[in-house]
Amino acid sequence: MIFSLRIFGCLLLLFMAGTTVVCAQNKDKLNQPVSINRPADSLIKVLHLLEDKAKCSFAFDPDLLRSKRTSPVNFVQKPLSVVLSQVLFGTNLGFKLVGNDIVISPIKEIKWTISGHVRDQASGEALIGATVYLPELGLGINTNQYGFFSLFIPEGIHQLLVSNTGFQTGEEQIRLDQDLQLNLELNLKTNRLEEVEIKSNNITPNPILLNAQSFGPSQLNNAVYYAGETDVVKKLQMQNGIKTLSEGSSGMFVRGGNFDQNLILLDEAIVYNPSHLYGLVSVFNPDVVNNIQVYKDYIPANFGGRLSAVVINRMTEGNNKEFHLTGGLNFLAARIAAEGPIVKDKSSFMFAFRRSLLDVFRSKFKLFNPFSVYYDINAKANYKLNENNTIFYSVYAGQDKLLSENTYTNNWGNLTSTFRWNHIFNATIFQNIALTYSNYNNVLDLNADTLSQKTQWQTQVRDVSLKADYTYYLRPQNQIKFGAAGIYHLFNPGAVKQSPNDEFNTPVDQSLEAALYYAQSLSLSPHFELDYGLRLSFFKNNEVRNNVFDLQGNRIKTHEVKVFLNPEPRINFSYVPTADQRYFFTYNRNYQYLQLIQNSTLAFSSLEPWIPASKTIKPQHSDYFSLGYKYVPNQYIWSVNAYYKYMDHQLELIDHAQIIKNPEVRKQLKAGRARAYGLEFELTKTEGRFSGTLAYSYSRVFRKVEELNFGKEFVASYDIPHELKVTAKYELNKRLSFQGFFIYSTGRPLTLPVGFYQHDGLNVPIFEERNTARFPVFNRMDLSAQYQFRTRIPGQRFLSSTLSVGVYNLYNRKNPLYYHLNSSSFEARRSSVEYSLGCYPWIAYSFKI
Repeated sequence: MIFSLRIFGCLLLLFMAGTTVVCAQNKDKLNQPVSINRPADSLIKVLHLLEDKAKCSFAFDPDLLRSKRTSPVNFVQKPLSVVLSQVLFGTNLGFKLVGNDIVISPIKEIKWTISGHVRDQASGEALIGATVYLPELGLGINTNQYGFFSLFIPEGIHQLLVSNTGFQTGEEQIRLDQDLQLNLELNLKTNRLEEVEIKSNNITPNPILLNAQSFGPSQLNNAVYYAGETDVVKKLQMQNGIKTLSEGSSGMFVRGGNFDQNLILLDEAIVYNPSHLYGLVSVFNPDVVNNIQVYKDYIPANFGGRLSAVVINRMTEGNNKEFHLTGGLNFLAARIAAEGPIVKDKSSFMFAFRRSLLDVFRSKFKLFNPFSVYYDINAKANYKLNENNTIFYSVYAGQDKLLSENTYTNNWGNLTSTFRWNHIFNATIFQNIALTYSNYNNVLDLNADTLSQKTQWQTQVRDVSLKADYTYYLRPQNQIKFGAAGIYHLFNPGAVKQSPNDEFNTPVDQSLEAALYYAQSLSLSPHFELDYGLRLSFFKNNEVRNNVFDLQGNRIKTHEVKVFLNPEPRINFSYVPTADQRYFFTYNRNYQYLQLIQNSTLAFSSLEPWIPASKTIKPQHSDYFSLGYKYVPNQYIWSVNAYYKYMDHQLELIDHAQIIKNPEVRKQLKAGRARAYGLEFELTKTEGRFSGTLAYSYSRVFRKVEELNFGKEFVASYDIPHELKVTAKYELNKRLSFQGFFIYSTGRPLTLPVGFYQHDGLNVPIFEERNTARFPVFNRMDLSAQYQFRTRIPGQRFLSSTLSVGVYNLYNRKNPLYYHLNSSSFEARRSSVEYSLGCYPWIAYSFKI
């Protein structure tokens, strides 16, 4: 028995020793040096090659490895474990020893985040809406409104494609084995063939960019403008679904909404009056435009306070690499702008000035007074504190002054200021905090014919706002955006400056507008996408009345306070059957707590009193529905969109209402409902020597106010059923191009009197139903040509310049601006018409050093 135990013990010791020897031999297999030099190849081929070199055996499932490839490998006498780690990197495969074999098997997928900014290589400017795409994964994303992106992708070696309209497509290979922060730069495109087209169902737009039309400087310049002055508002008025009433108007009527129902932002500060010369020119200097975005369909939840559209103008940040000087000259204005680094690659500045030349040329224009003068000043600076923190400060000041021969003056202008802080918490959370100030002021002379009795009427809106926006990049197909905003408004709807006792002043309002919002953009499947959001808006108004008396006849100050709280849901559901097709449904509910009041029949005016929702005036709200289809084959974009909009608490002034020197103007406002519907078709050619857009829209807008028009529904003053727009560009060569624009539309409605009656010696018109007459059909064609020069100047610099010539209203169409009411002869009133400017040739010059 003892002998047997001894034999068993010896056998056990021999077995353990053998096992130790086998384990040591296996470890030696992984540690033995191997040399290999192989380009990218099939993973199975590379493993067979390693078997021969290392004299080992691999065990794996061929079906699992058949589609996988390796990156290039080059090792000289490195341990087999190191070589295998490199060969299997990014394949979601691992290895382990099992007996005498090295088993290749799946492991848990490891993912990391790549994030960063996409910028213009020449200037360091952030590129908004640029696409970052990984073709082997079929994943991509668009940069947000600050040029930032974030993608959560598997570990491995990946090829990045980066593209943006007007820029060469960039390519970069990255090795991802940890979170990676990138700063990607693109060169301007110099050849039409250099751009690589990227199409994928899995390129996820940031929620803020969804359904937005976006224009950079190159797109703005590819159009024909009045007097050759590149103009943001005129460019937008050329787009389908955005209408204007006449020439010389900056009003934008978007899908059944009034022009005061558009939120217009300049570096996130509100602009209440975007026009110079009553609308002939916008306040946006073309030399300082970085990007323009317009939302007229799905409005993301981080925007609110208006019913119809959002227009965002972001000023250029300034070149952080080298100094540049730009400018231009035409019959309307002269402009100059400078930009350059404060600290190279870290900080930059921009300053621009524009002034009208009407008083210099003393030209006779019919759309505006030749003694009109306007100017703009834009300035901006930024500083990169570190990789995760950047601060910005921008300011805009603009002013119009109209002076007539009888000393009549009308001065108006905007002042805005923005301080902004971008912070990156980590690779997936982005923050933007903005503090803004806005001041719109308008002063009109009254009794101008009698200098000693002249008084001035003033209207003003002043805002201070603070908002915080956060974006959480959960994964490429799932982004969350949330934040809060608050605005303090001070409204002065109208006051006579020389009135000592406020008897003619409209009560002022102090208001607080605030909102919380949450939005999410996610992919439900390869073919279905959902974007939704909820905005909770709050508005508190304090109406301050000074012209009130108590029972003893003493003047007292009263406060009328009213609070509103409303939810605003939004949703956009998309079906994407292929990479170049998209069907979508949109629903928005919006509330608007302030409104512009006007009784002018003109399509343009500077007299713009804004009033808020109050105890007697409910906020406007709208429900918007749309169905759309977009098809994007090579070089073309075809789209069709149908919409319906219902609007409540729409205000209309009663007949003969007076705004100026009327403290009770609120009592002359009547609330009603409105409905709008339309169908839009558009075909765009985007590439090639010839490019352009053919757009047609059919739309109707109706209003109903019980106290007006005998309680019957009437067409809105901006109801334009049919509109056809054609824009075109032809590039003869790299230097010479031609542009054209044609518009044909139904004439806008107006109300003409059926007679007159005498009151205090004055002839007062008698109106029956509203807006039963129409102006004649509106149409116009504009043409222009551009020739680009490039000349070397002393040193390494070049002078790039453009000479433009064109003709506004080529065939001299006489489109009426308005009718003069002739009380002496009802039949003669139609012959007293003020027409817009006829055929007008122009020449313009711009440069950049």
